[in-house]
Amino acid sequence: MGDLSWIQGDDIFPDEDILLEKAWRITDCAVKGMLLELSCTPKPGLVDRQNNGANHDMDYDLFTLSSASLCSGFFEFSKMGITTRDDGILLEQLRNEGIKVEQKMFRTTGGINTQKGLIFLMGLVCAAAGNLIRDGRPPLPCNVSERIAFITRDICERELSALNSADPGRPLTKGEKLHLRYGMRGIRGEAEDGLPTVVHGGLPELHASLESGMSMNDSMVHALCRIMSISEDTNVVARSDYITLKKEVQPMAEDILRLGGMRTEKGKKAIQDMDRYLIEKNINPGGSADLLAVTCAMFYLESGEV
Repeated sequence: MGDLSWIQGDDIFPDEDILLEKAWRITDCAVKGMLLELSCTPKPGLVDRQNNGANHDMDYDLFTLSSASLCSGFFEFSKMGITTRDDGILLEQLRNEGIKVEQKMFRTTGGINTQKGLIFLMGLVCAAAGNLIRDGRPPLPCNVSERIAFITRDICERELSALNSADPGRPLTKGEKLHLRYGMRGIRGEAEDGLPTVVHGGLPELHASLESGMSMNDSMVHALCRIMSISEDTNVVARSDYITLKKEVQPMAEDILRLGGMRTEKGKKAIQDMDRYLIEKNINPGGSADLLAVTCAMFYLESGEV
């Protein structure tokens, strides 16, 4: 664990056992969010308990194994958020740990990228929650959002604005290519803005659906549709184009909610139709799935479980 004397002198954490307990509680929320997203069915274009979505190299069993490989990493992210003294270096530390978690995932999946985006997003959520607890503040969504925005401040300026002058021999990531082509900020922009798609989209929809008496599964389906209706999902654009995202995918998700979603037969049929459409077009809205997992993790963080 290293030298914890600086934090043990604080009334918040009188001993290392409490520190570890807090980190594990944050981890529990992250794991719940990840597993609930995986089990949520139906998810248009995505791996769920009914089909593999628009994927030819992954299925529910592989995602289950991949998810298991990430759990210890979520604990490390949470612990870093609590113990890091200099918040200015926290993002770099998280990325270094994230590389280790990715490597473990790839060993588990045989090189298939199942949840790389989730590692980045959930790592930020875990670290931000730990940071807040360190400072004696509750890990409520508004606070987590604010802290993530602080941790990732100026990330788009640093990493995307200079792409035109970058080393031409360096291979670009998918997100970098889409930024150059469409100006999309992708996962970096979502993080730098404090996860607005989650805080102002997925989470309110999840709450509203649960409060109306819907099951957790069906409420998550609605939260996913809300996320898909507003998210600039780079996975969608990478497999199609920006026009398809704006003119097809987002409106279809909005229509599902307008028709009642899981509450009505018309809504359920619209979900099936969207699933078939995305599979036929080979479009996998994986970025939206990651945001749903984070939405569920946030839900448990605000429930007072930490």
